Amino acid sequence: MAPKLALLVLLVASSASWAQSASSASPGPETLTLVPIKAAGSSVTMGDGSYGPQVTEALSYDFQMAKYPVTNGAFAAFVSDKGYSTRSYWTANGWAWKAARTAPQYWTNKEFDGVEQPVVGVSWYEAAAYCNWLSTKEGLTPAYDDTGRLHLDASGYHLPTEVEWEYASAKGAPDQPERIFPWGNTPNALNAVSNVSPAQAPRTENVSSKSPQGDTPQGLADMSGNVWEWCSDNFQSDPEITAGTDRYYFVTDARDARFVLHGGSWVISFLGGLHAKFRSFSSPPGSLFNAVGFRVLRRQAPSDTGSSSAPSP
Repeated sequence: MAPKLALLVLLVASSASWAQSASSASPGPETLTLVPIKAAGSSVTMGDGSYGPQVTEALSYDFQMAKYPVTNGAFAAFVSDKGYSTRSYWTANGWAWKAARTAPQYWTNKEFDGVEQPVVGVSWYEAAAYCNWLSTKEGLTPAYDDTGRLHLDASGYHLPTEVEWEYASAKGAPDQPERIFPWGNTPNALNAVSNVSPAQAPRTENVSSKSPQGDTPQGLADMSGNVWEWCSDNFQSDPEITAGTDRYYFVTDARDARFVLHGGSWVISFLGGLHAKFRSFSSPPGSLFNAVGFRVLRRQAPSDTGSSSAPSP
């Protein structure tokens, strides 16, 4: 097993100060592009033998997943819309953790603040608050309650559960075989923003920079590389995982809890870290790294069209 992400000291911010202003970028209106994922009645093998328990997990519903991680441009709408000062978006532990913070770490760092770069230095607490904010703005039911628990039947946005993430990355449809990498079974480091030779990325890149060659067959971009992505689940060790339907493992969002991270990132230097089912990293919900971001997901409703207009700054 690879070490936990919290031990990767190269990700730790060199500056301890928090940026107190919005990003220098001036994004225009943002459109959240959602990709329909057919999953109802299908299943995925959690883990792939090298990484994971190899346990079959079923899903009873379809869902829509964001085509790419949340960008700085999209997150700026949350920042400017009093996202950091509105208690109702945050879990109780998240609100206490936030204190006087008004923006993510690296928010004004020139290497990571591009409008189309994925937002980084964002904690699990901030990601969950963003989901509740976006749900509220679209008139949907927020998916996270005050304890940090996800309600899977809510109409609003949430961070993918671990099974949702692995299904979308490694399968994506009932009639699809499971893949080693999001794009297929052929290893190619150039399909992902990573440090695997010969890619050797020095930082994050604009989302979809490896499209279409690095996309899943359904059109999800950056499922390997660029940033690690927060999931809704607390981390559970492989031997403890059992087969079931609609698996979601949550105990607490307390500061000493650990949440699952999926997707590799620009700092990954070994090919196995780009596997669609790689699950060896987790981190406390208040962690802030320049290689961690998130993407959103929601349950699919019959009237959904596949895209949604997110509020503009």
